[in-house]
Amino acid sequence: MANKKKIKTERQVGVLTKKDIEDRLEKQIFEPSSLIITPYPKGIDSDSIDLGLGNHFFVPRGHRTPCFVPGLTNPLHLYSEQYIPMGYYLVLPAHHTVLGSTLEYIKLPSDVSGEILTKSSWARTFITIETAPWIHPLYRGCLTLEIANVSNTPVVLYPGVKIAQLVLLNTMRDIAKKNKDEIEGTYFGPVRPEPAILKKPREALSDLGISREDVTYPLDEYFDHEEYQEYVANSLREQGYKVESP
Repeated sequence: MANKKKIKTERQVGVLTKKDIEDRLEKQIFEPSSLIITPYPKGIDSDSIDLGLGNHFFVPRGHRTPCFVPGLTNPLHLYSEQYIPMGYYLVLPAHHTVLGSTLEYIKLPSDVSGEILTKSSWARTFITIETAPWIHPLYRGCLTLEIANVSNTPVVLYPGVKIAQLVLLNTMRDIAKKNKDEIEGTYFGPVRPEPAILKKPREALSDLGISREDVTYPLDEYFDHEEYQEYVANSLREQGYKVESP
């Protein structure tokens, strides 16, 4: 008898339907394939889940220094935090942005990715919320929303309103290791918006073979202010950076 070859089959990839979503929501929280959304979603469409706007916001503010260097400057300097109770509102001026989050806390399955999209009704008021839309399997937390008002008119935002929709997709392989719900990733378990977590430029460029001594920064503006000159130069040199003065 001829040897039988074992045929490897790939998982079916596609968007989860309403029944798929509801079946996942019924699974126990300890199961890697379970989907947890709390509070339990009231709006489940044929292929997506409606998500509401949370109460916490990071509002951009003028930076106290001439420029922001990603990975070097503390990102919290970019924002002031505001909590808006239910029933109250935040005014988002025209051509302004704010960091918000979903009202719902989400646990994605180990074999499902997600994409967060602006609900079409909000998109037609020139509000967008998904400049970083992709969500990896096993994500935990409230989703941070980069909300932009690209209209010419201020828009009022009420916490709790359905502003986003979550689309879920099966992945080709289940990433759970030995049926364990192991969690990895940069952003984990937030219950409010999270500021950016960025590598310092010397670390981000090291993969290209650029040495730390060759990394310079656009901080020449500091040297126009005598009170900052010595502080900035010494601070950067202590970290091994090359500092160029005008």
